[in-house]
Amino acid sequence: MPVYSHSQLSTYEQCPLKYKLSYRDRIKRESESVEAFLGNMVHDTLRKCYDDICFTRLNTLDQLLSCYENFWEQRWHDGVAIARADLTRDHFRTLGRRMIETYYRRYAPFDSDVTLGTEVRLSFSLDGDDRYRFSGYIDRLSCTPDGCHRIHDYKTSSHLPSQQEIDSDRQLGLYLIGVRKMWPDVRDIRLIWHYLAFDRELESTRSPEAIEALLEDTARLVDEIEACKSFEPRESALCGWCEFPDLCPMRKHFVTVAELPANDYLGEPGVALVNRFAELKEDSARLDAEIAQVREALINYAVRENVQIIRGSSRKVRVKIEKKLKFPGKNDEGREELDGIVKEAGKWMEVSLLDTSSLVKAVDAGRWERSLLNQVLQYGRLEEASTVSLSRLKEEN
Repeated sequence: MPVYSHSQLSTYEQCPLKYKLSYRDRIKRESESVEAFLGNMVHDTLRKCYDDICFTRLNTLDQLLSCYENFWEQRWHDGVAIARADLTRDHFRTLGRRMIETYYRRYAPFDSDVTLGTEVRLSFSLDGDDRYRFSGYIDRLSCTPDGCHRIHDYKTSSHLPSQQEIDSDRQLGLYLIGVRKMWPDVRDIRLIWHYLAFDRELESTRSPEAIEALLEDTARLVDEIEACKSFEPRESALCGWCEFPDLCPMRKHFVTVAELPANDYLGEPGVALVNRFAELKEDSARLDAEIAQVREALINYAVRENVQIIRGSSRKVRVKIEKKLKFPGKNDEGREELDGIVKEAGKWMEVSLLDTSSLVKAVDAGRWERSLLNQVLQYGRLEEASTVSLSRLKEEN
């Protein structure tokens, strides 16, 4: 079994295709978001702060800020992407300075606990069979004078979560499990989040019941990932920060047309098809047959170019092709035998009069025992269904 991390699980939940490209195909890109770059610079600066303290040296605030500035200058590269046009490199650089300043003033001289390590690597298994293996890095692990161990995590996010979100956070919950696995004598553990942009410290613990639920949910998610075959893309507000737009059916066509010279843009087949489709949809007097022809051409284009969203001038078309489970209709061959199987199994009232849509839902949900499902599925067939939907482009596109 592979070794998982919280980041891998979060990437899969965000977008299965991004997970596959990052962790299965191991495709590396030189680009990174400015938010990620900022986070790394702040993390490394605070790590130096505590590492130096371990060797009995306390940096002044000016020394720490100078270290941050050196990290920023030395590591900045052309691949750092700023998604928002209204923000600049200096904005984020200043934001990082402010985070370090407020943190320093709050915690200096940093003697409320003893740092046991920074970037502490964890390697552990969730179960005794070593089936669910995990790894991770704790930003800082410390111990207070009364023997309480504290797992610290620095966040440069612009979102301040609620206590409920913190209490259900998976990342530090897994780190707690890892610490107990690697150091069984450690019992009292607190989880600490430092939301640096807000100068806020949030704290949480985990009950035995919460840990058991986390173990079950995490194992279930790992099983889902292991069983996944298709790794379909999942569109969200985070797509603008993805490093794989040219490999994603949702964004690939946007990349293609963005690279075209202005005089070639309108002649690109996908753009032309979307524009024509939009014209036909807006003019109700157009012949339905012509709309159907363009619709079919769009489907063929999507299949040929392996895209799901096709961009036009002011509109975009989403082409969704999926296989849907179908069972024999009321007068179709095999319907009588299928009725008999369902009735004999005592499931007739669940799909009264054998409403085939209800039957599909029952099969998809896996509510019935496997032997019955296998019998029923002998009468099912997968049919390809296509949908073509038109919508306006957002300004950021």
